[in-house]
Amino acid sequence: MEAVMAEASWRQLGRAIVRWGLYPFSWAVTLAGFYMILYTTTDPRLVWMTRGGFLAVLYLLIEWQFPYERRWAMTFRSFLADLKYVVINGAFMAALTTGLGLLTITISGELTGPAHDWPLALQVVVCLLVFEAINYGLHRAMHEMKGPLGRFLWLSHAAHHLPPRLYLIMHAVFHPINALFVQVLAIILPVWLMGYDQKAVAMFLMINGLHGLISHFNVDVRMGWLNYIFVGPETHRYHHSADVNEAKNYGNTLTIYDMLFGTFVYRPGKPPAELGVDKSAGLPVYERTLAVLVLPFRWQRG
Repeated sequence: MEAVMAEASWRQLGRAIVRWGLYPFSWAVTLAGFYMILYTTTDPRLVWMTRGGFLAVLYLLIEWQFPYERRWAMTFRSFLADLKYVVINGAFMAALTTGLGLLTITISGELTGPAHDWPLALQVVVCLLVFEAINYGLHRAMHEMKGPLGRFLWLSHAAHHLPPRLYLIMHAVFHPINALFVQVLAIILPVWLMGYDQKAVAMFLMINGLHGLISHFNVDVRMGWLNYIFVGPETHRYHHSADVNEAKNYGNTLTIYDMLFGTFVYRPGKPPAELGVDKSAGLPVYERTLAVLVLPFRWQRG
């Protein structure tokens, strides 16, 4: 009996530490990466990849120990479905994202543009704001645009919304076309046009990667007032809601455009009732990998 109580007490303490401490710790790791980029000779690309890998492994371990909603947790069946995306699609997407991310950092060291001589901190802020503005417009168009183009954009994005769960590995359930749109239009092109410093681009990608990871986290992580600045699990869960009236929050890293344009949803301590897409949409279940991958090329009228 005492052992059971001790185990329960340990888990309660662990959940409290994770709830309030994981996000600040993640930023501490990120800031340590910034220090290495700014004050050492370490290649910014290596810092970016190492920090991302460390946080991904840490988050997987924490999610396994302290799931927020067990109904959203990974099951053996969902893992097999995820594995197909990782092998067939997710691995390609990861290679594409990593390759284009590395390319972005690399070319930023060789370009000149209007931002090239700006202070580094200003470059990082502007890089975030420009990326988020383009990403917000593209992401919202994927969900709300009408007509053939809107349908194509939605069907290239729908794969990410089909799972009725939300956990870290599920982040790999994505369509390569979607990844290509975001990488090229929201990251590569602005970097090429603006001429940001290589260090600024690496720091931007680290901030972007942090929130991309933690926003799909099935763990009770609280960000408090920072939810009004950055995207985290408390707000991004609603983007995956099966209720289209609350499936908003189109931001990837920042929430400011959602607040500016009236698409911000935040209900502290209250998770969505159901995740995924409405069954009336007529989309295949995400376990049918091939059917999902060909979705963007289904041009019949819906």
